[in-house]
Order: sequence, then structure tokens, then C-alpha cells
Amino acid sequence: MKATKYLYISIFILAGIVAPLSSCQKVLDQNPTDQLSSGTFWKTANDFKLGLAACYNTTQDYYLSSGIQDLDGISDNGISVFSYNNEQLINQGITVSSHATDNWYIWGYQRLATYNIFLANLNKYTGNDMSQANKVNLEAQVKLLRAMEYYRLWVFYGAVPLVTEPLTLETQMVPKSDAETIFKQVVADCDFAIANLPDQDFWGSQGHFTKSAALMVKARAYLYHGFDAAGKAVVGDMNTVATLTSQIINSGKYSLGKYYRGLFSHALGQQENNPEYLFAAFYLAPNNSKYGLWGFLISTMQFYWQSVHPLPSLLDAYEFSNGDPYNPQDPRVDKKYLFRNRDPRMAQTVCRDTVHWEDGSIDLIGAAKTAYIPYLYWKSCDKDEVVANGGVNTQKTGVPNTAYVPLMRYAEVLLTHAEAVNEVGGPNGQVYQDVNSVRARAGMPPLPAGLSQDQMRQRIRNERRVELAFEGFRYFDIKRWRIAGQVLNGTYDGLVNRVFTSPKNYLYPLPEQEIHVNTALKQNPDYQ
Repeated sequence: MKATKYLYISIFILAGIVAPLSSCQKVLDQNPTDQLSSGTFWKTANDFKLGLAACYNTTQDYYLSSGIQDLDGISDNGISVFSYNNEQLINQGITVSSHATDNWYIWGYQRLATYNIFLANLNKYTGNDMSQANKVNLEAQVKLLRAMEYYRLWVFYGAVPLVTEPLTLETQMVPKSDAETIFKQVVADCDFAIANLPDQDFWGSQGHFTKSAALMVKARAYLYHGFDAAGKAVVGDMNTVATLTSQIINSGKYSLGKYYRGLFSHALGQQENNPEYLFAAFYLAPNNSKYGLWGFLISTMQFYWQSVHPLPSLLDAYEFSNGDPYNPQDPRVDKKYLFRNRDPRMAQTVCRDTVHWEDGSIDLIGAAKTAYIPYLYWKSCDKDEVVANGGVNTQKTGVPNTAYVPLMRYAEVLLTHAEAVNEVGGPNGQVYQDVNSVRARAGMPPLPAGLSQDQMRQRIRNERRVELAFEGFRYFDIKRWRIAGQVLNGTYDGLVNRVFTSPKNYLYPLPEQEIHVNTALKQNPDYQ
């Protein structure tokens, strides 16, 4: 599949169009425009194609796609050694003064400014070179991007300003809307997208959003909303999740890819036309590729500049190959090679001092690169890129590479459906089928029959952990299950003893500089 002409181009005009509301220090303030203004843009349908590409381009932001593995560095899955997004500061305890959690708010409203400017100009556009159907389709795509952004802000901060129009100097003082209102905005944007996006698969849409992607974003929102402050499932929300994911399953448009690591490593030749993708971020060589170490940091950095190391509790989550829970005292444990007799996904997700490539070749990793914790995340690493960059222990740069970063995939759909159905009525045949399908692709045996609802709950949660490791899900999961304090607080991660204060740290503080700029904005109660 080849992306459409406009989908992932570098849009030099984007900075000028969205700059009025994109200050690193004053997100909701207005900065002067010094480049191309909206008065000279948004004049033709082609301008909106370019603008749409700029909106999609935000999915390439490091912490949303190519660096999404770093989000596991604030979960019990891993540690981010270089702390690219303040992970170590967050792990020491979330405070207002550290500003460690400010970026999700600042960057989030920068992206929202991009989407709102696009939508406002689309709403005003009267040119005869765009049909009403095309106009509605463009609106649906960008509203889904906006829903994804407000979902993140809602999860991280709870009550935040609800901004659906470009701000001006006169309208920039926006107070917080309560968390439920933000959730409803996510749902409303998803519903518009569901009603107006094409019902086709990801590759047929040439990389654009589809109805299935919108269904999954809405399902994620209800899944998070579907647990109360005590971590107890809300049946009504779980029924909604089950209905939404059933629509994706019953569409017949998706299936599991044949090889787990083939979903993530482009060099294996299984990313294009993979039936498991509902949506992915593209990096297409040569003009929009991932440039090894110093560009989008997908592959080579996992060795030379390794950012994420798996914590022992994640390693222990991988079962024995026959499906038994891992026990370090079991005689099947090979202490020199922990991957032996284990779930195959373990060796496809992490490595230690030796990299075993699929072609049978082996690379040795220098010990200095694994000084903190002796295991490395490597699920998305490409051998072709490593070779082009000079090997696992070098930092040659400037080699363009193509890659896709799956942001929604069918395994997540199946596990989400299984969780929702189990929370409503316990483990029925469909729950087993969903989970066992994911396990079978990995080379793991089916779950044992006769599990209770709670036993199935724990098996599904563990399955999500190992199947979706380093894809940005774990931190969200332990928060919605309300176990973050239990699994994080007091844990030593090789650098610090982690601090997670419940219930305070289930939400982040708003950035102080935003409160100073926007006098209508009030700090979250636990941080006042």
C-alpha cells in the first residue's frame, strides 16, 4: 500500500497557520504570527488536503507513536533510563513544582489548536471544488483526532478547558470543564466520526481513519470511564464497550497478523497490508522516514541509546510455554537464558546481551549499554536499519527508513471485548475465543476451562500486559483498574524508589504557567 499523495508530507506552512496558539509556555495565549497566515491559505480544496496532512502529522509526535514505548517508563512495565519526557521525575512523585507532567497538557493544546483551526476554516469554506460529502469526511477525520487528544487530557488531568474553536485574545481565558463534560466531548466527536467515516479497512482507506478506528477510540474512552474510584466495573459502560468492539469484530475486515514481531519490525516485510492494523502512524522513506538514531528513534536507539528497560515484574508476567504462571523457583527456569520455556512474546519483546534475529544471525550488545537493568526493549527493532547504521553498538545517522507504528490493532480489540464481556457476565465462550485467538497467534496454549470471573479477569489483564507491552497501554490500564498505587508505590526501579500517592496521583496537576496566563484556570484540588 502506498500512502496518498498528501497524507504525510512535511507541511512548512503548518507552523504559520497554527502558531498563534502554539507557544511552549503559553498554550492558551496568543502569539504573533510571523509566517503564512490563514488569510492566504484555506482558499482551495487542495489547501485542505495539505491541512489534513498537517493534522495527521501530529500522530508522529514522539510520545504518540515512535517513542510511545517511553510511556511504559512510568508504569510497572519499565524504566526510561534517559527520561526523555521526565519519566524519572514522575516516578519520584508527581508534584506541581517539578513540572514533570506539564508536557502532556502543553503539547495537547498545541495539537488541539491545529485541529480547531482546520475545523473552523472548513466550516467557513464555500468553494465549489469540494463536495459536501468530502467536507463532512474531512470534518470526521479531524474530529476523531480531537477526540483522541481530549481522551489523553481527560485521563491525565481530569477537568480541563474545553476548547472547540480557535482562541483569540478576547476568548483565551477558558475555565475548566468538569471531567464528565470532557468525556462527553470525546464521545460526541467519536459519534460524528462513526457516522461519517467510510466502513472499510485501514489499507483500503490509504492510511486515513475509518469507522472502525472511531469505534475503537470510543471503546477506549468507555473502557476507562467504566471503572469507578474503587476499581469496580460499571456494567453499563462495559456493555457499551462490548457493543462497540463487537461491531469491529463482526465487520470481518480485520484479523490477527501471522507473526507477533512482524507487526512492529518493518524489515520483516509484514507491515504493509497487515490485516491487524486499524490505524498506524506512517514513516515513509525517503521524504518522511525515520532517520535512525537521531530522527524518530524507533530502532537503533533501542541498542546504543536504549531508553526503555523492562522491569522484573513484566518479565515475570510472561508465562511458561505450556501456560503455567511463571515461578522463579520452577526447575524449568534457565537462569542464563530466561527466554527458554517461556511465552514466545517475551523473546520477541525484550532481549538481554544477545539479539537473536529472525534470519538466525546474532548480535552482541555491549554491556555498558545495559548497566541499569540487564534487559532491553527491542520489539520494534529492524535489522536492516541496524546494519545500515553500522551495528548495534554504533550511532551512525542519516539513513532513511520506512516504518509503521501500529496505534490501534485487532489484538487490542479482541482483548478489550473479552474484558468488557467478562466484567458484565463472567467468562463465556466468546471471552475464551477472544483471548485464545491472541494466545494462539503467539504460540501459547488456550486458557484452562472453568475459570471464575475473577480468575478470567486476572488472565485478561496479564494478557493485555504482555501482548501490548511498550505500546502505551499499561499506564492507562493500571490507572483505570485503580491499582497504580499498589504496583508502583515503593517499587525500586534501578534508579529511584517510586512514589505514587493514591488517590492524588491518579490525576496530574495543571501546569503553573498556564494558570498564570489563564486567570480563569484553577489548579486541580489535590495540588492546591
